[in-house]
Parts: sequence; C-alpha cells; structure tokens
Amino acid sequence: GREKRIASEKAYISVGASSYQLPLKYRDRTVEIYLTTHKLFIFDLYTQKEIIAYELSPVPGRTLSKREHGREMEKPAQELKTFVSEMFESENWKSFTAKNFKTFSRYVRDQCLEAKRYFLAKDIDRDILEQALEYCLKNDTLSFSNLNDTYIYFKRASQGPDEIIKEIQRLERQYQGVHEPLDVNERSLSVYKELVGKGKGALI
Repeated sequence: GREKRIASEKAYISVGASSYQLPLKYRDRTVEIYLTTHKLFIFDLYTQKEIIAYELSPVPGRTLSKREHGREMEKPAQELKTFVSEMFESENWKSFTAKNFKTFSRYVRDQCLEAKRYFLAKDIDRDILEQALEYCLKNDTLSFSNLNDTYIYFKRASQGPDEIIKEIQRLERQYQGVHEPLDVNERSLSVYKELVGKGKGALI
C-alpha cells in the first residue's frame, strides 16, 4: 500500500537510504509514496495525482533529482526577479514584487517560482488582480501565496453577488406559491364585493 512521507525544507524525501527530490512547492509537505521492486511513485496527498516517479537507487546514500526541478533554481536570482517584475505592467504589481523581494530576500527564488506558478499560466482577471494587489500592499501581506489567496477570494466575491441576484430574479419570475396563480380580474372582484354586500344585508 501507500505510505506517507514529509518532504524536507529543500523538497526531498528519504526512501531507503537515498533521497529523492520533489517540485519545490512540496517543501515541508506530506506526500504519499508507493514502492514496487524497482520504482518509486510519489503522489499528492490531496489530489491523489502522481507527482513524479523514480527508478529506485541500487546504491544507498544517493541524492536523486529530476533536471527540470532544478532548472529554475540554477537561474541567477536577478534574472528571475526581472522576469517576475515584468509579468504585468501594473504599478501595483511592480510595487508588490519590489516589496516581496525585499521582505523575502533569502527566499527570492522560491517566491519567483510561486509567482510564475500562480500568475503566469492562468487566465488572470486584471481588475481583480489590482484589487488583490491593493489589499495586500495595504495590509503588508507580501508573499505570492498571500496574493494568490487574496485574488481567489476577490474573484469569488465578484462572482457571488451577481449569481445571487440572478437566482433571486429567476425565483421571483417563477415562484407563485404551491398553487397555480389565480387570474383575478375586475369582474371576479366585483362579484366578490357583491357577495360580501349580500352577506352583510342578511345579517342586519
């Protein structure tokens, strides 16, 4: 069956006497592993999707990594910072990235990878991103993870009220109580009044 492992600060897990690298976003996170005679399969704990697979090292004490996971880390920090700073032309984006790099100066590469993961390949709503940037700048929540969470919140909030209003309008059009709507016209009202009047006369 599968077993759980906690990745290290540098996103490695130990299996047997060797270490195997995961993508950086799995640093300090729990993953699941499955071992066969010759292979190691690693899965995301929550999505259950396979993250990566390795041939098990026959030599104990080895550290194994996939080239693509280390490629971004090999780039000069300044190159990554420049790329991330220019992902959007917004002044708020430039201000946020500058403060982010200053606040997390020891983890610039990690922050750049987060920025690219959260905001590069997605269809980003620029207006909502501006709202999220303004909020994060105002509240000094300056990691790209914070920004992503805030963006998601504002996006849901922007969709929510409209959907609620549409639903209310739909219900108002459709709802008529448990019975079919009555066709109350002038004639039926006059008949009703006449009957009421006769009733009063009978009581006198």
